[in-house]
Amino acid sequence: MSWNMEEVAKKVTEQKYELAEKITDIQNNKHPEQQVPISTALLEERVKLIDMYQELLTDPLEVALQKISVWGEQTGEYCSNLGMTIDVALDELPIYREVMAGVITQEAKVQQASFDEYSESLTKLHRIIDQAAQSFSEAFVNHHNRLMETARAALNELSVPVVPLEDEIAVLPIIGTIDTDRAKFLMEESLKQSTKLNVSYFILDLSGVPIIDTMVAQQLFQVIDSLRLLGVEAVITGIRPEIAQTMVSLGIDFNNIKTYATLKQALHAYRKTAL
Repeated sequence: MSWNMEEVAKKVTEQKYELAEKITDIQNNKHPEQQVPISTALLEERVKLIDMYQELLTDPLEVALQKISVWGEQTGEYCSNLGMTIDVALDELPIYREVMAGVITQEAKVQQASFDEYSESLTKLHRIIDQAAQSFSEAFVNHHNRLMETARAALNELSVPVVPLEDEIAVLPIIGTIDTDRAKFLMEESLKQSTKLNVSYFILDLSGVPIIDTMVAQQLFQVIDSLRLLGVEAVITGIRPEIAQTMVSLGIDFNNIKTYATLKQALHAYRKTAL
């Protein structure tokens, strides 16, 4: 009897619901918090994937790898949207290997396949599943990174609120730590809003900044220098005593920048010079 992969594919299709439910039960028991709430949606995806193997097992290898790559790209993004973590998602792959290899082994016995035929079929199965893992992982991580970048941009926008106080005066109350990404956004937003609001006096309030080190100071200097190029006078308020001591010990020099203890003092100084 010659080795007939059509029969193997047929057996897989006949058992698709049973196999999908088996995988769903295993995953629900292993990862109940993530899997149980979305088990219905995942069961449907598992049925589709197992049903897809009817084609993959009989297609030429390159065609099968191309099809499973498309599946991985689509499903990786889909699972990321469902809120799964990648470790839990990839934890299914050994189950598919075991289940699908079991079907192939059983049918190989029935058909009395040669060792070479049997070995070739298992190798093809492993290549397909490896490709599924790679394309799925890439799509999952890329989509996750895009979501993180969108969230980070939204957070930066919320954390850089330029507030107009009166004609030609605006304040930027900075809260939290300043990293490189946030500093870049801070500069862009300060310049953009200063131009939009026709600001001539810009107050950087650091009351909510817990640490000012050399890197943070350098970022602030760049913001102030950029504002000066636009003809905007920039001053700093709200440096707490303990932070001032740290800055002195680090040798950070603010001599060329006007600083005030409070926002009220900065406004008073501006109004005094404007008279």
